Amino acid sequence: MESVRKYLSLVFSFVLFQTTLFAIDSDAMKEGKKAFSKKSYGEAIKKFNKHADSHPQDGEAYMYLGYIYEYKKDYPKSIQNFRKAADLDLDKDQRKTVLLKLALFFNYHQDWNLSATYSARYLKYDPKNEEVQKIYNRAVGNKGNPSSATHTYTQTTKVEPKQPDTKPSETKKDSVKKTDETVEDKESTKPSESYEQILANQPNLEDVRWDYVLALFEEKKFDKAETNLNLLIEKNPSRSRYHYKMGIIKLRLDDPKAAIESFEKAKKNPFSKDTNVFLYYVYLNEGFAYQKLAEIDKAEFSFLEAFKQVQKDTPLLALARLYEQKSDWEKCIQSSDKALSYNPNQVESHMFRFVCLFEAGNKTKKFETSFSKYSEFIKTKFSDPSQTPEKFQVGFLKLARKYTENNAYDLADSYFAVLEKDQNIANGREYLFYRGRNYFYSGKVDLAIPYFQKTSGSSAAHYLLARCYAKKNDVSKTKEQFQLAADLKPEYWTSASLEKDFKEVWKDNSFREFLNTKGGKLANPSPLPQAQ
Repeated sequence: MESVRKYLSLVFSFVLFQTTLFAIDSDAMKEGKKAFSKKSYGEAIKKFNKHADSHPQDGEAYMYLGYIYEYKKDYPKSIQNFRKAADLDLDKDQRKTVLLKLALFFNYHQDWNLSATYSARYLKYDPKNEEVQKIYNRAVGNKGNPSSATHTYTQTTKVEPKQPDTKPSETKKDSVKKTDETVEDKESTKPSESYEQILANQPNLEDVRWDYVLALFEEKKFDKAETNLNLLIEKNPSRSRYHYKMGIIKLRLDDPKAAIESFEKAKKNPFSKDTNVFLYYVYLNEGFAYQKLAEIDKAEFSFLEAFKQVQKDTPLLALARLYEQKSDWEKCIQSSDKALSYNPNQVESHMFRFVCLFEAGNKTKKFETSFSKYSEFIKTKFSDPSQTPEKFQVGFLKLARKYTENNAYDLADSYFAVLEKDQNIANGREYLFYRGRNYFYSGKVDLAIPYFQKTSGSSAAHYLLARCYAKKNDVSKTKEQFQLAADLKPEYWTSASLEKDFKEVWKDNSFREFLNTKGGKLANPSPLPQAQ
């Protein structure tokens, strides 16, 4: 590394003070260089910016601005200007210097994608430079390291959408949100076969085998990736990224116990750079592993630890999912609320908040907001509900109930129909009762009856069955179901005369006597009115 810096210093001196044939020396550029040589950086910045405005394709002004901000130790601005310079017109020596500085910078900050990009660009001009070749090999070898997705210094380019102005409090959220963004260098991504011949001849090339493991992983060849990763771990057992990746592979192979063992090893010797980001991913995936094992308390601890490392919505969403499974509605609501404070449009967070508010009977404005966000997402993205990914079907039963309440019976039934394939749900009391209720209120009495018959221990189900049979003028079954409903909920004895569904059976004297005596339990009942 030290030799690279000495080399860079020599090249920098040569490029900076040599007059090139391609330089565009406007008056502003000349004045800027003069101010720069006198270390009058404020004046130099003004002149170079003026030159850049009038010569937008010339990268030399941005190169000088990069050096100035580097001297001022404003590294984000320095790198931003060097990156601009690298994409504009420069002569060969200037471009090599700029690309080398960028490769060194991103190598130091372990941004392997950008380090690989700029070192690869440099090697096009100087392919025999061994120091830069080492930087490139290291960057490619480290691709897949969780920290490679985190960029401390970024530059806005034309391919990125312009972001609106944000309040100071929002800026922190945005920077945190970038933690999970992955940036792939497509040019350096190779199929796994391209590494096999190299390893056949030189099996001890650790960086090449690591890249081979990553390629196998992306191709979902997990068994082969595991075998090769074990070779790397045998050679270097303290390398945390190897254990982390092994944990991920074990999860893909549906071996959560082994995954947890690998994550524990990864935590013993975490990265010295971006340690919190590395531990964030370790704890997050460890939580998923514990969740697969149904070790809920340990999963909760891991998700909370992940959030301590990096404050963002993903572990909060995982906690909401966990609390929904535990039927801890209040904690689920709290976690969903907090997740939405970081990512207001995260549909799964809205889904869990909608479900848990529904269960808690807390139909507030938040409930309606989340219902709207969740339901619109499903309707817009999946015209056929059966094609909806399973992770978004958690709220389907509550969607169906909500649509039934809104008299959207056919829409409700489309969600009930999807859940019918899951026997654990389809045989559940909630599903049976509310699907029967949907059929009943949509006028499909014959379809409703089987669902109510299967709903055990529900006074409401027995009462609705009584109403079904009353509509069919079956006095005997009406009395039978009414008796069962009233045994569980005596208030029903006084409600029958108010229901229009009992209009026909009310004409039957035996039904009126049945109600008047509360199923024969009253010796001297008050007379009921005669049928009209």
